[in-house]
Amino acid sequence: MTTKFSTKAAKSFNIWRRMFQYIACNTVIINMIKSQYKVIKAEGIENIDKSKKYIIASNHVTGYDPFFIANQYKLTIAYMAKKQLFETFWSMVLMDWCGAFAVDRDKVDVSTIKTALSIKKTNWHLGLFPQGTRCNNGKIENITKGFASIAKKMDIDILPIAIIVKENPNGEKTMQLKAGKPISSKGSVEEIVDEWANTVCKLGGFEYVPS
Repeated sequence: MTTKFSTKAAKSFNIWRRMFQYIACNTVIINMIKSQYKVIKAEGIENIDKSKKYIIASNHVTGYDPFFIANQYKLTIAYMAKKQLFETFWSMVLMDWCGAFAVDRDKVDVSTIKTALSIKKTNWHLGLFPQGTRCNNGKIENITKGFASIAKKMDIDILPIAIIVKENPNGEKTMQLKAGKPISSKGSVEEIVDEWANTVCKLGGFEYVPS
């Protein structure tokens, strides 16, 4: 993995990256989303305490997901992104300047933990997708348990979010977010994984398929 993009110190999450993410999410990308989907008002805003820091954990449906969540809930989020997204120039620029950092989806290595802990020292939230890859088959499956281990090391709650993308009989596509109540990181890894999966399934009307 490219060390340059896998490890970021707290100072990397500065005002310039914060501004870049804000502009990207609230101008260009949200308009791209609205050109393809009818955006339905997000639910669960009352579950988000803006004075607290969270690990934002959602299912993964489209390439817009990280930006859509940041836009709809007005959060500044540093996402764990697959290392392949840093292999082409423009994708690398977008990911890096939005505060994302590269990870190997097959394992949680030292650089991932170091960056996660550095984010805790900032006013950013950590964002990730426990399923690792995009899936819109109505199921929550193939969950990697690493996100629960990271939550325990960071000692912060997980904010579960369901991303719901549907296509109506008339061909219109809709996109909506629903946030649940924060999940404590105090339980065991297995308990955290199950609670996250069950919560997202309840929010989105999905089926949980345990590993």
